[in-house]
Amino acid sequence: MAKIKAEELKQKYQRMLNTFVREKWEEIPSEIEVKFKNLKLWGFDLISGLKGGVQSFFVANEDDMRKQGDVYEEEGETFEVHEILKTIPKGAKLLVRVSLEERRGVIRAYYKSENGEETLLFTLPAADLLLVYFKKRGYGKLLESFHACGLTTEFISKRGDQGRAMEFEKLPLKMRRVMREAWDIIRKKTKTGRFTLAYFGKNKDGDDRYIITWLVPTIYLFDSEIAERIDKLLATVK
Repeated sequence: MAKIKAEELKQKYQRMLNTFVREKWEEIPSEIEVKFKNLKLWGFDLISGLKGGVQSFFVANEDDMRKQGDVYEEEGETFEVHEILKTIPKGAKLLVRVSLEERRGVIRAYYKSENGEETLLFTLPAADLLLVYFKKRGYGKLLESFHACGLTTEFISKRGDQGRAMEFEKLPLKMRRVMREAWDIIRKKTKTGRFTLAYFGKNKDGDDRYIITWLVPTIYLFDSEIAERIDKLLATVK
């Protein structure tokens, strides 16, 4: 095993000592209800029609531009479009569930009718949908810092060379504000998560040098309001 030199150990210790953490852990919910608009933001149309000859609800890729009367086949199943829904009936819900399967996060979306009957709309690797969703919505910082996706999704945002990490008392007000707002999101919105910040000062061009990591429950990233708020906050750190 290679030995760490005394100076390297000293630098590592100093960096770890000044990597600041905000975190809170509760049980990640097994499902959340999302607004109808999220389906469109993910790139789907919600359709009422026939699936395999049976009246049902299903989704189609928005880019396919399905319209009333269309009949098409996917994966051996026949679909007939009766209506592209602009809203969902009163009392109905759209639900999202995220699980860990085969070492990766998987999302399932359901339509739950007013009488409680659930219809599976789609099953996808969570990372696949998140990447498409972030690109479609222009969430550049989430796309850029996306690192890994399971029950939680990890974002790593960094800039410049690492060096001596600054003590908390010497952090610029902008960095303190980012920590405060990240904690606000964790505490009030996601209830669970971990945010870290190490700040190394500015480079010769006056640009901030830093490393930020953020663990977010994957299920909450499918709430567009939360995803947008995280993206905007990370975008303020330039």
